[in-house]
Amino acid sequence: MEKKHCLRYFTIADYEKEQKWINDMSRGGWNFVSTNGFVYTFEKGVPGEWSYKIDLPNEQMTEGEVEAYYRFMEECDIEVVHTFKMWRYLRRKTASGAFSTGNNTYAQLVMVNKAYGLVGKLINIFLVLFAAIILLAAVVEAFAAGAFAAFMEGLALGVSSSAIVALALIFVPISHRLRLRMNELVAEMQVKE
Repeated sequence: MEKKHCLRYFTIADYEKEQKWINDMSRGGWNFVSTNGFVYTFEKGVPGEWSYKIDLPNEQMTEGEVEAYYRFMEECDIEVVHTFKMWRYLRRKTASGAFSTGNNTYAQLVMVNKAYGLVGKLINIFLVLFAAIILLAAVVEAFAAGAFAAFMEGLALGVSSSAIVALALIFVPISHRLRLRMNELVAEMQVKE
């Protein structure tokens, strides 16, 4: 079977664009197979045969509940094509109809809220990790002497600077875009009422 590899990168805030792109590829006859977050693999197929949706399981669900949820999806003729980190890439035959949540504002809001929660969790993990590294470097520096102490001081400064830059340039914009999308969806829901 003919395969195609595409180099693309989408942040967690871009999952709707990613989903649209994968569906556009399907309409062009390329069925999604897998991704590692940068390289997307497709197989040649019938144009428009499959519709795709990206899903993020609810983080409050246990492993068993997640498995049961996706087994139920399979009973509804929706298959999990690929799992990358927490993301699940789902597909169903286009002839079976579109995914019912495609134009459902509430479902979109739930998905954006899950992504926003995941970004918040990642920010917290990075803050704790960087704080632990800085604390460790400070403790070692306090008991070290000479060149090693200077190295540890430089390490602490480098890690703290990197943490601030990473948060400012990566996580804050992603979090901001997700928050804006949540606000758009809430406003849309209020208009519909």
